Amino acid sequence: MLKHLNLDEMVALLSPWVEDAKHRKVFLSIPEIAPLHPRVVEAHEGVVAVQPSSGGASSKMRALTDEISEVDRRHDHLARAVSYGIDARRELCLAEDAADAAGAAQCDVVQKKLFPGGLSILNASPLAEAGNTTRIARLLEDEPAIADFLRSVPARGKVSLLDVTKRWLAKGRELQALERARTELEATETTTPASKTTIQAARSQWFKIVSLVLSNLEMSRAPARDVEIVRGPVLRASDRAGKRYASGKPGQAPPDGAEVPATEPSGAAPGEPDRGEGGDASELP
Repeated sequence: MLKHLNLDEMVALLSPWVEDAKHRKVFLSIPEIAPLHPRVVEAHEGVVAVQPSSGGASSKMRALTDEISEVDRRHDHLARAVSYGIDARRELCLAEDAADAAGAAQCDVVQKKLFPGGLSILNASPLAEAGNTTRIARLLEDEPAIADFLRSVPARGKVSLLDVTKRWLAKGRELQALERARTELEATETTTPASKTTIQAARSQWFKIVSLVLSNLEMSRAPARDVEIVRGPVLRASDRAGKRYASGKPGQAPPDGAEVPATEPSGAAPGEPDRGEGGDASELP
């Protein structure tokens, strides 16, 4: 029975339909169920959202972490561009027929002030990197000569090393904002678990759309192999869940807070027809 599945099973069963390119293509190739795919995606996202955390990150947290990684990547490249740009300027000063020792010394001073620990800052946490760029922004305000020096060093295109530095500092501010957002999201997810009502609503929507998919597949003229690819895993998992639930072993009913009736798994009252696994489109909100 579908309603004997727990949230982890529900998430795993719809993941191929939603996230796997090959399985999604098969699903969309079957005319009787292809129009239902947007609702399948909604139902999948619904159970993912209420899935109890077991050390794994939520979809929102994963997306935020990915964004932080991308901003951090660009931050690090810009920091290296500034450092290497100063080094290149220093080498050019020393490469003159009459070595420009004063110019090279100025490069050394600026390099030391911007990168007192060399590029080791790039191995620090995003929050530490953000704090470092805040320090550099203050440094440029307090010592205009450093900004003037950076402005005098050409960079790629028609910009100066100061322009590159400003881009670097902007990425630092982005990192700070994203880290703040991650802290707030962690606090929210830790202190506001999904309510029993929310879990039941997500499960109910999942049951309705999956039941409708299975019902439509019964009438499909699509190749039997394609129908089996979509339907087979759900039916096998449902059968296993039904046997597990019927065994009555403690702790093997869905552990996500949803109430599963022992005598009427579909939710129908005794004597009423079971529409839990063969509902129609009118039942979908």
